[in-house]
Amino acid sequence: MENNRYEDVTEDVNDKLEDVRHRHFSWLKNASIKVIFDTKKRVAGGQMVLGKIVKPNDLVDFFCEGYDYIIILDKVCWNNITETDRERIMRHELRHVDYDIEDEKDPYKLVDHEITDFYDEVTLNQDDPRWKLRVVELTCAIYEQRAEEARETKKPKKKIASLTNMTITVNGKTPIEE
Repeated sequence: MENNRYEDVTEDVNDKLEDVRHRHFSWLKNASIKVIFDTKKRVAGGQMVLGKIVKPNDLVDFFCEGYDYIIILDKVCWNNITETDRERIMRHELRHVDYDIEDEKDPYKLVDHEITDFYDEVTLNQDDPRWKLRVVELTCAIYEQRAEEARETKKPKKKIASLTNMTITVNGKTPIEE
């Protein structure tokens, strides 16, 4: 059975990762990062998830060996936002990465938010401090519209009786027989 939830990203997404990594996270130049699309809406803690970065566990590492991190991006979101917002999401996910120089076996770690975001991101997003809310609202609206369209196509069509082949009878006889 084919798993349709996740897809490989397009080359422009990988280009965006490399651009953001080069300009803001040069210390991650040797980290191996795989980016994939999530094709379904994901909600965690009552909040829509636009992107997420994870360290592969042993099972995932078995299938995609060699990655230090996997970034999962909401495909609907990514395909409907500006380049600036794409950069914001990619930067945010990479802020979760930490490098422990003393850990030779596995120096790449994940860190949680310093606040509901990261202090550096708050500074970088001063021009649009509510960007995430705007992007979440847009993405949710698209998912709602798609759900409504799906419901409309599933509604049973009302059958309209055809009068062309209908025979009318009165007391068991048709009007022509009377």
